[in-house]
Amino acid sequence: MNKTLWTAAIIVAVLLLGSKAVVLGEEPTPCTAAATRPLDKGQYTLFNPTPPDRMRDMDMDRPDKTNTPRTIDAGHLQIETGLFDYEYDRDRYQGANSRTDAVNLGQFDFRLGVLNSLELNAVVNAYDFYSTTDYVAGQSIRQNGLGDTVIGGKLNLWGDDAGDEPWATALAIQPQFKIPTAREDVGNGHPELFVIFPFSMNLAADLQLNFQTTVSRERSTDNTSDVTGWANTAEIDYSFTDKFDMYLEYWLHATTERHQESQQTLDVGAKYAVTDNLVLDTALNFGLNKASQTVEWVAGVSVRL
Repeated sequence: MNKTLWTAAIIVAVLLLGSKAVVLGEEPTPCTAAATRPLDKGQYTLFNPTPPDRMRDMDMDRPDKTNTPRTIDAGHLQIETGLFDYEYDRDRYQGANSRTDAVNLGQFDFRLGVLNSLELNAVVNAYDFYSTTDYVAGQSIRQNGLGDTVIGGKLNLWGDDAGDEPWATALAIQPQFKIPTAREDVGNGHPELFVIFPFSMNLAADLQLNFQTTVSRERSTDNTSDVTGWANTAEIDYSFTDKFDMYLEYWLHATTERHQESQQTLDVGAKYAVTDNLVLDTALNFGLNKASQTVEWVAGVSVRL
């Protein structure tokens, strides 16, 4: 009888110790260990879409010049629309005296998730309007019509699903090819190639640091030859709430064209998430030298399907 009691006491003690270890987290259960592993989303494709509960937060390539390194989840479409883009430039450099107004209405960027870290995109400029007045010559020129079309894609190299953890980074490569669909009096009438490298790093206190470098083969300002372009951005982004954030951005664009000053702007903008799949945006871009437009105002909306 005593032997039976001792055996029962040992079994009860083992069960109590095991329960204590689980409560203290000394021996994590298989379910706990599985929860700490990163999500495996490699099985999702265009024809096997990512479920809504496994999609990453919505991120856009607009209105800032610094694109996001994160791609659209597989099997989903995101449409980023520039409802209004207005540029104003006043040129009084070296005896010149002219004014240029440029308006773009309805720029559409269709971004389609093909694989978990690969997307394809197409940018269509619906309508462009340009007006230039030369006060020295006493002449005015106006052009309008459909804009150029850009096609390309984005491949995330790492960090697509890193989330908002501090010090998490992400990098992507984004080739873009411009098809000259605009009339020659609206566009330059020549194809152009851009290869973009967007990078982001999460900081503490809801801050994010973003950089981007772009290498391009583009037309010269006088549209007489092809030149090599190099653009760089540096941006700090702060999230005030889960729905509202603002950014401050510096942009520089230089080319191998002779006697051409680099363009530089200082940009400030805001984004507001109406829902998880609908975001409004606006931005003001200020030229920092004579080679840049004086001021640009953009406003748009993005929706994810």
